[in-house]
Amino acid sequence: MTMFVALALVAAQGDPLLSIDLPAQPVGAGLDRLARQAGEALVARPGDLAGRRSPALHGRMRLSIALARWCAPAGLSCRRIAGGIVVRALGPVPRAIPLRARPAPPPEDPMTGPDVIVSGRRGMTVQGELERSYSASHLDAVELARRAPQSLAELLSGLPGLWVDSSAGVAANTIRVRGIPLDGYQAIAVQEDGLPVQHDTLPWTDIDQFVRPDLMIESSDYVRGGPSAIFASNAPGGVLNLRTRAPRDRAGGEMRATTTDYGLIRWEGYATGPVGGGWRVIAGGSVARDPTVRRIASTLGGGQFRVRADHDVGGGGHVSLGVHGLDDDTLNISSFPMRYDGRRITPLPGFDPRRGSFLGPELTRLRFAALGDRPLGRNNRNRMVTPSLTWTQPVAGGVLTLRTHYRASRTERYALSSSGGAIPAAQAIADALPRLTTAFPATTQIALRHASDGSAFVPLPGNDRVIVLNPVAADTRLNEAIVDLSYAHALEAAGHHDLTLGLYAVGYRWDFRRAVARALLEARDQGRRLDLVALDGSGRVLGRATDDGLLSTGSTYEAVQGRQHMIALYAADEWQLGPRWRLDWGLRHERAALSATVERPMFMDGGDPTTLADDRIAVGSGLSDARAKRIARTAATLAVHWRASDRLGAFARATRAMRLPDPGVFRIGGSDQPRALTIEQAELGLIWRRGTTGLDATLFASRFPDIALPDLSLDPATGAVRVGAYQAAARTIGLEVGAGAAPLPGLSLRATVTWQDPRLQSYRIASLTDGAVTVMDLSGRIPRRVPRIMASLSASAALPGTGVTLDGDLSAMGRRYADDANSLALPGFALVNMGARFDATEALTLRLRATNLFDRIAIMQGDALGGEVRAGDNGGIVTVRAQQGRVVSLSADWRF
Repeated sequence: MTMFVALALVAAQGDPLLSIDLPAQPVGAGLDRLARQAGEALVARPGDLAGRRSPALHGRMRLSIALARWCAPAGLSCRRIAGGIVVRALGPVPRAIPLRARPAPPPEDPMTGPDVIVSGRRGMTVQGELERSYSASHLDAVELARRAPQSLAELLSGLPGLWVDSSAGVAANTIRVRGIPLDGYQAIAVQEDGLPVQHDTLPWTDIDQFVRPDLMIESSDYVRGGPSAIFASNAPGGVLNLRTRAPRDRAGGEMRATTTDYGLIRWEGYATGPVGGGWRVIAGGSVARDPTVRRIASTLGGGQFRVRADHDVGGGGHVSLGVHGLDDDTLNISSFPMRYDGRRITPLPGFDPRRGSFLGPELTRLRFAALGDRPLGRNNRNRMVTPSLTWTQPVAGGVLTLRTHYRASRTERYALSSSGGAIPAAQAIADALPRLTTAFPATTQIALRHASDGSAFVPLPGNDRVIVLNPVAADTRLNEAIVDLSYAHALEAAGHHDLTLGLYAVGYRWDFRRAVARALLEARDQGRRLDLVALDGSGRVLGRATDDGLLSTGSTYEAVQGRQHMIALYAADEWQLGPRWRLDWGLRHERAALSATVERPMFMDGGDPTTLADDRIAVGSGLSDARAKRIARTAATLAVHWRASDRLGAFARATRAMRLPDPGVFRIGGSDQPRALTIEQAELGLIWRRGTTGLDATLFASRFPDIALPDLSLDPATGAVRVGAYQAAARTIGLEVGAGAAPLPGLSLRATVTWQDPRLQSYRIASLTDGAVTVMDLSGRIPRRVPRIMASLSASAALPGTGVTLDGDLSAMGRRYADDANSLALPGFALVNMGARFDATEALTLRLRATNLFDRIAIMQGDALGGEVRAGDNGGIVTVRAQQGRVVSLSADWRF
């Protein structure tokens, strides 16, 4: 009754009379048409619109009546205020009839779910898919539940234009965005509810260390290129926006329990409802015990929580308070040895590339000279707390939005970094002979023995190899504050304008310490540590090249205290020139002040005369150098959109994007004069929809006039890690296509293909060989890890009258190269996933899923240290990393 009284008051103040002709469709698309017809601004939260539909509405009626009739069946409240139309959910998506009796629902857009865009733009109105002037993908709650990703990399897998490597584990994975030869998450911004999870990807402080998808994530959007460089920092390749669940007016929730064939146990869930005083609250999270799919000696796990409280304030405003906490251990696996015959890569006896690791009982703990005794086998220990505030308020006919958070995190990150290929034991002995005979002149023979008990090293059949690895311990802390203030306003001036003005500011302090050791191990699963022992003629031990299996307890040490303060101003406009034409433009200007205090390492002798391993140990000196840099750049984008018909939209876009450097460039061996990265991009896109069939196609091109390609290498004399970079240029042209259809009730199909031709340019490497300088020209080569073709196919079929839905995925990737020199080709592969869902009751759903069903070996990348510019081949053995093997999981969802 209150709602209808309010609507009557609005009508008395001037309620426009409209001719309504809305077919049954997603509620957001109809709201957009009503708002445009009435000349009103529209404000809606994305989560409130997702998955809701309204029946057809026809006739001549007042706007207030149309809003009531259109919104009520979808469970929405649509109110007219001075600033426009405000939409809010009254509860969950309505369910009209029992599950078993319900016919198959009309399929939503097979490409992106609901026909409403909520990312890649900031404006007053809801925009339909055919109005989009950029490439985008949407993952709704149904798709997230089907795939149940455990990591950010798994969530991104299968999206067009992304090469995603999830083989490292839960965190510290890497991706590559179409046309951009940057590793990790340097080319995309990862956001939660429109605010970055972390402003910068920093060395050993990766964004995906702090993202754990669970039931509190309702949906996500990934915007590629174009406007991403305007609405986010460090996002030349795109923006991934994870949308968390909003609190509801009615009590409810969901719980999920998951187990796998390798012993994972995971609980996740949320509960929501009103708490009085007009507040609505949701609380949830997850907890896990994870023995990991890889064979490691430790059991990992931990959990996270989120709490969010929403409240409507006077004048149609809205405030949301939240806090996100995380404390867990996560898997992080490096590369390992495999056989290579010039065409095929096959397993080395004793090492399963799908489930193996070096993290055995003898590497659960390790003593680093600079950092002391550390639990190496725990992999990554991540802790974070992030309170946040979002406030939206209609002001002067527009909408003012404030988003802000403070984030404090700490990571103790451990890894076993590869450092070249496995070599025969005899070669290891021969290599150590000169040093040992010089240090211990009475040496007559050298033996390889297990460090733990002194027993002799016995090779495996077909595998007499040993390997040198670099155990790493890195302590990082990040304290960061982010504020994003934007104002959206619609106005009429030579057409319709949807204008956005914004200010973004960030300040953070990053504390980083890292120590690297060197260990000699058997080249096999959970290989034992080995000692190189010098013996005299009677077999008496004279000394060792190692210390308890360590060639060095400190080959590398670095410590940086970095700071950045940055402010950005941005503006964007969607200018409707006519019924079918629109001009979209955007500008972003960033100014940053970077500074760092870099501690100088010093080298000391440990003082043990019986071993060479402590002769030169890197530790902190207590002496530091100060570095500072101020830098500013501007990004711009311009797009023309053409709404050709009710089924077809097309766009052309040109963008000049940029990425400012971070304090990590001041590390030892890094640049004293950091530079901004500039990317020139062009896109030509087509979006077609007809009923349940859709097609997206985007032709893209990018150019990097000047890019620093990272190069990590080892000092051959000391084994210290050297940080460097080579200057080059790069260009890419490509095409990405996505198609979807629902040809029958309950059946949906989706396919994506990305083809690209990336090339390095002006890329020359000078090296010193036998006193002569040799120049290697890599111009024209394909950048490391970038496939020329990627494809995926997904199908889902609901079996009528059974409550059972079957689904499957096929993902394929073409040949890539492990190195910029293109000397090591990584073979293409195809992986199959299968799943089944059983809706036992209205409240209970069971899911069974198998990933990598046929247990294929899928090689993803090469040696991260010393093998990315030109890969090494040690007698037919290369260092690579493969995806995990087959995993079968069972989960149960209960809604209440």
